[in-house]
Amino acid sequence: MARGLILTTQARATTSSFTTRISLSKPKCKKLLLYRLHLPSRVSSTRFFCCKCSVSQDPIVITEYKQSFSQRMAMAGLKPHHRIAIGVSGGPDSMALCVLTAGWKTDGANAVGKSDDGFINGVLGIIVDHGLREESNEEAQIVSSRVTEMGIRCEIAKCSWLNGRPKQGHLLEEAREMRYEVFQNVCTKHQIEVLLIAHHADDQAELFILRLSRNSGVLGLAGMAFTSQMFSKSTHLYGEGSKNKGILIVRPLLDFSKEVMYKVCQESGQDWVEDPTNQSTVYARNRIRMSLGNLSSYTFQSEVQGVISACRRTRAYVDQICNNLINQAVTIIDHGYAIIDLEILNPSQSYRYMPVKVCCIDLAGINQY
Repeated sequence: MARGLILTTQARATTSSFTTRISLSKPKCKKLLLYRLHLPSRVSSTRFFCCKCSVSQDPIVITEYKQSFSQRMAMAGLKPHHRIAIGVSGGPDSMALCVLTAGWKTDGANAVGKSDDGFINGVLGIIVDHGLREESNEEAQIVSSRVTEMGIRCEIAKCSWLNGRPKQGHLLEEAREMRYEVFQNVCTKHQIEVLLIAHHADDQAELFILRLSRNSGVLGLAGMAFTSQMFSKSTHLYGEGSKNKGILIVRPLLDFSKEVMYKVCQESGQDWVEDPTNQSTVYARNRIRMSLGNLSSYTFQSEVQGVISACRRTRAYVDQICNNLINQAVTIIDHGYAIIDLEILNPSQSYRYMPVKVCCIDLAGINQY
C-alpha cells in the first residue's frame, strides 16, 4: 500500500490536483482514498492529507530499476562499501533514491551488512529543516521516521539564517545555497565524501527551459552534471594539515523520469511528502513544470532530452580541453595558491611565472578574488 502525504494550506485544490495526476499516470492504482492524518496536537494548523492507492507489487519492474541504478552508481565509481550520504526532502524523488540506495547497499555479492542498531552500514540520510514554515520541524520528523524504517540512519540539520530569512523573490535560490552548505557541513562532520542527490530527467528538462529563457549558452543548457565536486567556502571545517578534498555529488537518477520516481515508491510501498510550494505559480520553475506537464508526449520529451544530451557532450568536450590545459599549465599549491605557466596557455607571448590566488574552482570556471 503506497501513500503520498500532501502538506498544503489549500487542501482541496492541491489534493484534487494531485489525486488526478496520480490516478491518470499510475494505472496500477486500483483504489484511491483520501483521509485526514491525525497527528499530535503540537502540529500546526496546516492540514495534512494522505493519498492512498492499492498497488499490485511487480517485482520485475522494481528489479529493472534497481539494475539501472546499480549501473549508474558503477559509472560514478561507487561500490556498496563506500560511505555515502543522501539528500532527503521526503518527496517521491528522494524517497525513491533512498529505496534504490538501500537495495544497492544490501543486495548482491558486494552487499554490506547492518550495524548492531539495525542500520545499513555506510549510508546517512540528511534532512534539511529550512525553518521557513512553522510545520517544517514536524515534517522533518515524519520524513526521518520513514527513512529510518528503511534501515537508513538519519540526521536532521536545521538552517541558521544569520543574515535573516530570505526574501520572497530570492527564496528558492537562497534556500538551495543554504541546503548545500548544510550538506557540506554534515558530510564533513561524518567524514563522508560522496553525496547523492535525487535530481531526475524532468528536473533536467525544467532547468533547460529555464536557462533557455534566460539566453544561456550551450554549456549552461547542458544542465546538471552526472557528477560534480562541491568545495566548502569555510576553511574552519578543516583542521590543521588537512586538505579540502571536497564532496563528490552524484546524481544517479538523471536518466529516470518523474513517473519512475512514483513507481519506485509505489512498488516498494513507500510513503512520500508533497511540498505545497511546488504548486505555487509564483516561482518560474513551477510554471515551467506545469507547462511541460501539458506537453508531456513521449516525442516531445525525447526531443528535449536529445538536445540536452547534445549540449552535455559539447560541455564534456570543453571540460576535457580545459582539464588538459590545467594539467599542463597549472600547479596547485597548498592554502589555495597556484602557479600558472602562461606560456603554455598562450605560446605566442613570453611570460614569467606569477602566483595567482585561487579561492574556488567550480563548473563555471575559476573565481579569483
